[in-house]
Amino acid sequence: MPLIDAHTHVFPEEVIKNRSRIAENDRGFGLLYGQPSSRMADGDGLRTYLNKEGISKAIVVGFPFHDPGLLALSNDYLLDLSKGDDRIVPFVMSDLWDEKRGVGEIERCIEKGARGLGEVAFYSEGFSVEQRKGLDRLVAPLEEANLILMMHINEQVGHWYSGKARIDFAEMAAFVEAHPRLGIILSHLGGGLCFYEFMPEFKKAFANVRYDLAAVPFLYNNEVYGFVGSFLREKVLFGSDYPLLPASRYLPAMRGLEEEVRAKILYGNAEEMLGQT
Repeated sequence: MPLIDAHTHVFPEEVIKNRSRIAENDRGFGLLYGQPSSRMADGDGLRTYLNKEGISKAIVVGFPFHDPGLLALSNDYLLDLSKGDDRIVPFVMSDLWDEKRGVGEIERCIEKGARGLGEVAFYSEGFSVEQRKGLDRLVAPLEEANLILMMHINEQVGHWYSGKARIDFAEMAAFVEAHPRLGIILSHLGGGLCFYEFMPEFKKAFANVRYDLAAVPFLYNNEVYGFVGSFLREKVLFGSDYPLLPASRYLPAMRGLEEEVRAKILYGNAEEMLGQT
């Protein structure tokens, strides 16, 4: 069965080598990658992972650096990787705090082959009305080019971990409702927003939203796969969060799902979504 990993992370070698210095100047980066034990991968590591795990395609996402130079460096690195390997689907990042600069970087990357924007995250400040309004103004190029937005959404209860942010679900819903044509992936099962799909008005507003499984083994027990297979089979994409976890960490727990359901989650839903860009 084919496998599309819809959530992987890659960094240029320069970023990995200079992680300590970057972490001192970028709080969000420091939260996730400031410790030497935090896993980071470059393009060679990604290709080794794809080969080892038998992955036919992978969405590779950028990081929301505050430094525009690091953003451009990372974006160009991802775009160059995709030109040399058609398994790699590049999602770039832009300045989330400067609208003019952010839109300009998105437009530049679209011209060079970007397929989406992500993983958009507000690790240090959280997501509330201010961030929602800024993002509203930033996504126009994506809507015009029919590209995808991936957002980091974490659960609002349970244990704390580095990078866990305060996210106003009402503001997130307001953003989605304001952009009905925009294809959106909410990472980590949308931090639990997926469970609101039982509300008819929510399900209607979130028609173009998909959810990925990134980091699910750290968050939920294996029963969550049965829930996903029963109620969200059309809306969930497999995503590993590599190099945090490999695909092989997820697959054994999914063997109990019907083959048709597994096919949708492991590649069919992602294939359909990417085919619309």
